[in-house]
Amino acid sequence: MPIEKGAQLIVDDILREAREKAGSIIQEAKKEARTILDAAQLGAKEEEKQEMKNAKIRGEEMYEGILAESRMRAKKEILQKREELINETFKKAETSLRKYCSSQRYEEDLLHMTMDAIKKLGGSRAVIQANRRDLKILEKHEDRLKREFGKVSLGETIKAIGGIKVIAPDLKIEVDETFDGRMRREFETLRMRVAKILFEGLK
Repeated sequence: MPIEKGAQLIVDDILREAREKAGSIIQEAKKEARTILDAAQLGAKEEEKQEMKNAKIRGEEMYEGILAESRMRAKKEILQKREELINETFKKAETSLRKYCSSQRYEEDLLHMTMDAIKKLGGSRAVIQANRRDLKILEKHEDRLKREFGKVSLGETIKAIGGIKVIAPDLKIEVDETFDGRMRREFETLRMRVAKILFEGLK
């Protein structure tokens, strides 16, 4: 075999081996590149999934927050409306009391109320206080009151829808039978009763 041909074969063999090695290296590089790319894409997808998950959590938290705030605001508005209705009921009751105090029946009731209050005092003297209208009514019955209870006198006028306040100066005590005084004393009980009537069965 000529030397030139043998040398050519060696060169060809070396080149083939180099090409094969280069091809193998390129294939490995491509495989590695694909693995890196896949890993990167997988990481991106995982990151995207995590972001979506986080966004969903934030969205749910915002929704719950808005819902809780709305419920609280609605509850506050309901309570406010209930208070308004209760107050309106008390105003109507006050109007009814004023109307009752202008009736003929009230005069007789006022006298009995005054006599009961004097009995409760148990003092040797009784001073009756009431609004101007009611004192004028009681003036007509002053003699009867004095006959039954002794030292009874009409005192100063007070601000009240109706009813009377009787004071025993010697005992330093008083019996407040004004409608205003009764409402003040029993306000919470009355308020609860009104609320029960208005809102029973409602939440």
